[in-house]
Amino acid sequence: MSPTDRGYGRSTNRAGNTTPAPEVPRVKPIRVTVDVRPTVHRRLKRWCNSTAAELDMSSVDLSALLRVLADEVLEDERLSDRVARRLQAGEGRL
Repeated sequence: MSPTDRGYGRSTNRAGNTTPAPEVPRVKPIRVTVDVRPTVHRRLKRWCNSTAAELDMSSVDLSALLRVLADEVLEDERLSDRVARRLQAGEGRL
């Protein structure tokens, strides 16, 4: 069953007529939640704290780090390939 068959992408007016929903690009950020092992979290927080000190910043938020990493994996083909190989090897699971 396709998403259209389930009613996604359609809207119904008061007369009961079904019309295609307008294609509007999403601009509001989408929240993503991820669980990480406690040891990974601790190491990432240490990295954020030491990087903040090196850059003379009051703090580096873990969420900012993850946003930058997402951009990097999409922009850097070599990094993207390395990440893909690790995912194929079954890494990335808890």
